[in-house]
Amino acid sequence: MNSRYQPIFACLFITVSLFSCGLRTSDKIDANSVNKQIKERKIKQIKENDIAEKGYSIGRSIVKATSMDQPCGELPMDTFADSLKPYIKKAWVECSTPTDAIEKSVWEAYQYNIANKLPLSDNIQRIITPSNKKSYLFSSPMNNNDSLKVIQIELNHKALVLSLY
Repeated sequence: MNSRYQPIFACLFITVSLFSCGLRTSDKIDANSVNKQIKERKIKQIKENDIAEKGYSIGRSIVKATSMDQPCGELPMDTFADSLKPYIKKAWVECSTPTDAIEKSVWEAYQYNIANKLPLSDNIQRIITPSNKKSYLFSSPMNNNDSLKVIQIELNHKALVLSLY
């Protein structure tokens, strides 16, 4: 008799276990929340112009926070606000014609503007680093008595893209 009831007790035990573990999961799932999470995880295509605009605004913020009497050479990272540090790969003040092709062309454009009494304005260029990674070079000129200084900031492409999400 005991062996006859064993399969029944086993089935009853399994059924009770399933119901006690919460077979009904529809009460516990918030469909609106799940849909919102799915939409947030979709791949977003960000245009190069949007990245450049973000880089330009961040570059302007960095330059505003930088003293205009900085010496030539690399700027220490601790001079920048913590909120701006993730965007900065490196920053420096250029006081003579650079050797890098893009930096040199920007420098020469600023020299041309000074020679022709044209206004100097900030500039952003997309560049490829020696390690084949995308970056943005933000340049901001400072002209004191016909001597040119340019604050150069190499901006982190990945940080700019992530800030647009």
